[in-house]
Amino acid sequence: MKKTITILTLLFVSSNINAQWLGNLWTADDMNGVTHVLQDHINEDKAVLVDISAHWCGPCYSFHESHAMGGIHHDFGPDGTNEVMVYFTDVDASSSVSILQGGAGSVGDWLTGTEYPVIGPNGQGSLVDGYYTTPGVPTLYLHCGSVAPEISVNYDWWSLLSNIKGSCPSAFTFNGADATLLKHDGVAGCPAGYSVQVDLYNASSNTLLTSADIELRNPNGQLLTTENWTGTLDPLNKTTITINHTITTAGIYTAKVINPNGTTDPRPNGDEEEVNVNFGYSNAYWATPISISVSGANTTSWYLKQNSTNGIVASGFGGVNNYPANISPDECYTLLILQGDDETYSITDGASNIVAQGTVQGEQYNANFSAGTDPWNSLESVPKNISVYPVPANQRLFVEGDYDSFSLIDVLGKVVLTSNNIKSVDISRLHVGVYILEILDGDRKYSQKVQIAR
Repeated sequence: MKKTITILTLLFVSSNINAQWLGNLWTADDMNGVTHVLQDHINEDKAVLVDISAHWCGPCYSFHESHAMGGIHHDFGPDGTNEVMVYFTDVDASSSVSILQGGAGSVGDWLTGTEYPVIGPNGQGSLVDGYYTTPGVPTLYLHCGSVAPEISVNYDWWSLLSNIKGSCPSAFTFNGADATLLKHDGVAGCPAGYSVQVDLYNASSNTLLTSADIELRNPNGQLLTTENWTGTLDPLNKTTITINHTITTAGIYTAKVINPNGTTDPRPNGDEEEVNVNFGYSNAYWATPISISVSGANTTSWYLKQNSTNGIVASGFGGVNNYPANISPDECYTLLILQGDDETYSITDGASNIVAQGTVQGEQYNANFSAGTDPWNSLESVPKNISVYPVPANQRLFVEGDYDSFSLIDVLGKVVLTSNNIKSVDISRLHVGVYILEILDGDRKYSQKVQIAR
C-alpha cells in the first residue's frame, strides 16, 4: 500500500517531471520465468515498446484492454514481421500472478488474451521501472537504438503503430517486395453470399506492392479459392480486400498471402491469418427501427454496416442504450465494435427479438445478422378503382371504392384490423410501421403496402 500512495503522489503532484530513460539497458524475468535482455533487441535493430503500468491503475487498464499493444505484437512482433518487441510491466512491488489475474487490489484481469511478455511478479516490474524516471502511469517508452523517448498512449493500434514507425524508422527498413496480412475479422455480403475480407499490408520500406495472391481455406484446411490482387499499395501501408468467394457455412477460415509482386515472400511469418465467419440471426424484423446498446465509454466506438453497400447505417460510442437504426429487408448487417474488449452489446428488433447479444472479445469485434424478406414483392396491386390514402397514414386510413372487405396485417402475419366496405377506419391505436392492406372483392384478393407514421 505504501508503494501505491507514493505512485499516486507522483501521478497527481509531480506532473512537472518529464518521463525519461536513464540510459542503462535492463534485463528482467517475465511472469513465466523467461529472461528478457533489452540489449539483444537493440542489437537486432528492433523497436522496443515498454508499457509502464500498475495493476491498480484504471487508465492503464483501459489502454491495456484497447489491445493496441496486442495488435502490434500480433502483426509486427516475433510471429509477425519481427520488427517490434512489446512488453507490459506492472511496476508495483506487490505484483503477483494472482493479482494480475484480477485478484484483490487489481482493477481487472491483465493476463487473459495477452500474448506478449508480462513483467511484474517477484519484483521484476519495479526493477524495470528503476531504469526510467516516470512521473505517472501509464507511460510508454520506445527504445530505438541509443534513445528511448516517451511516446503518447494511443488506443488505436494503427495510430500507435504510425507513431512507432515515425519515431523509429530504422526498425522498418526491409528492402524488396514483401506482403503480409494483418489481423482482421471481416465479412461482406449476406448468408446466401458472404465473402471474407482481409487487410493486406505492404511490409517493404522501399518497394510498391502491385500484386499478390491470397489463398482462402475452409475450416478443414481445403483450398477454396485464390484471389489475384493487383493495384498500387505504398510501402508500410494497408488496404482491405474482399475475397470473391461465396461462403455459406460459418467457422474459422484461413487466409494467406503469397507471391508479392510475383516473387517468393522472403518473410513468411505473419502471412497467414484466421477469419471468424459467423452469420448470426437470420430474420430480423425490419419494418420498425432496431435498438442498439453498447456498454463502455467514448474509448469504445461502434458502427452498423450494411454489407451489400459497405455503407454505415449508424454509429456511436460506448455507453449507448437503445440507439435506433433503420434496416432494410433482405439485407445483411455487421455491428463492428472497436476498442471494446469485455464490453457488452445487444441489438433488439422491433418485434422484441434479440438479434445479437454478447461480450466483445478483442480490439475489433464483429456481430452479424440479416433482416427478413420483404413479403410484398409478389403481391397483386390494388386496382385503380380503389383509392388508398394518405401515404403514409397517421390517425385514419381511407379505402374508397367497390369491394367487400379489407384487413390490415403486420409483417409477422397477424391480422390487426378488419373492416367491411366503409370509407375510412381509425388506426390511431396501431403501432407505427409497415402493414399489408389486404382487400377482398368477390373471389379476387388485392394487397398493398401501407405505412403508419407519426
